[in-house]
Amino acid sequence: MNKVLKNIVRFCLFILVQEFVLFQVKPLHQFIVPYLYFLYIIWLPFNIPRLGLTFIGFFFGLTLDYFTKTPGLHAAPCTLIAYLRPFLVNILIRQEGSELNYRSPSITSM
Repeated sequence: MNKVLKNIVRFCLFILVQEFVLFQVKPLHQFIVPYLYFLYIIWLPFNIPRLGLTFIGFFFGLTLDYFTKTPGLHAAPCTLIAYLRPFLVNILIRQEGSELNYRSPSITSM
């Protein structure tokens, strides 16, 4: 499957699961609500530039905000996670394994 098509399908699946499954779950405590949508940003390929990654994160958060009618509540953290992702990836990937040129985060690349 093409990388772009794979990421578009992943985008739709994460939005649908978050909206129709996880947002319907009763809060586990007063403020604890299950959020898994940020994993989409973490699993994007490594070769996306930071500016593009930031725009993807903003658009993803804005889409969640559209469904939940909460302006900016999800767009701001998604943008922050997308901006900080390259720093986190550099910390988590072993430097001696960087010559293997992994395409996206996985168990073997971390």
